[in-house]
This record gives sequence, structure tokens and C-alpha cells, in this order.
Amino acid sequence: MNYIYDIYLNFNGILYDFFDWNKSDKLYHIKKIPIFKTDEDTIKNLINNKVKIDEDLLIQMYNKTEVWNMSEKISYSALFTDGNSIIAIEFDKNGKSVKKSSLSIDEELEILENIERIKEREIQYKIIKKEKSLFKTRKEISEEKFVDNELKNIEDKKLNYIYFECFGKHENNKKVILDSINKISKSSKMYKNLYDILKLTGK
Repeated sequence: MNYIYDIYLNFNGILYDFFDWNKSDKLYHIKKIPIFKTDEDTIKNLINNKVKIDEDLLIQMYNKTEVWNMSEKISYSALFTDGNSIIAIEFDKNGKSVKKSSLSIDEELEILENIERIKEREIQYKIIKKEKSLFKTRKEISEEKFVDNELKNIEDKKLNYIYFECFGKHENNKKVILDSINKISKSSKMYKNLYDILKLTGK
């Protein structure tokens, strides 16, 4: 069995790209973890779906992952690669994928440069269900939730002020104001200004 040593993983129920890791995330400093090389289609399915692997593979990886912190234990996990990308997956005792992690860019590149000799193998698995894809960063999702919550209970005076700051004109009709604000594109500079104003006035 082939292993990778001394890397950091950020296991979550949702697969976050490295640039989207938060300081509050619990990172695992992995001492040793098995790695399996397979084909591109398999990697895509492992990344985009909740899967169940066969029992033989599950037995092979049992307790093969070691964490530097001896009090932490990951019973079933491994890295999977097609030679172009890598994903880490943690499984439950039944072989179902429960958590996933990307790798830091530097660590992924270093591994990819040193796995040419690893023999490709077929991974036996079943797709249980497709997982939701994140088209927004965690920061964007958090900002949108904040704006929505603020607008639900906002005072009329504050709402009028925000409307003027966003659109440069006065409006007293609350429905018109809220309709206009809700139509602001979440990817626009105006929406970012709206968030900043709500954050500032909220303090």
C-alpha cells in the first residue's frame, strides 16, 4: 500500500476548496494516510457524490491513517487521485463517505509530482446520491444570510437611510424599498455596499 506523509486535511460534510477554509475549521495534521490512484471518471464521482465503497477496500484502509495528535483517530480514510487532482475521504464503518477534504495547493502539487509510479487500480463503489455543489464561497453565503436577517427586522428610519445610500434618492414606501433592495444582484458592488452599511449600522 502507498502512503502520503505529513499533510493537513480539513474534513467536512461539504467539500470546501482550500481557499475557502476558515480559521475556525478543525484541521487534522495527518502523520500518514493511504493513497489510491484510479481513473478520472472515478475521481469525479467520488468528488461529486456520496458513495459507498466495497468492503475489501474498507478493510484495507482500516486504521491506516495516523494523526499526529494521538488522541484523535480516523478509522477509515484515504486519498484518491487520478494523477491530476486529489481528494481525501473519510468513510463510516459501512463504507459510506461521510466527510471530504481538499488539500492545500502546495501539498497537492508536491504529491502529484511524486506519484507517477503508483499503479492505477479500479475502485469498486456505488453512488448513493449526488451532493450539492457550492457555487458560492462560505464568506458569500455568510454575508447573504446576514443581509437577509438584518432586513427582516430593520427599522423604517434605518431602511430609508440604506435606500438613499444605495440608490441616491429618497423613498418612503417600505414595499418599494424592500423590492428594490431584493433586486440588487448579489454579485454587484452595490450589494457589497449594502452589506457594509448594514454591518456598520448594526454595530
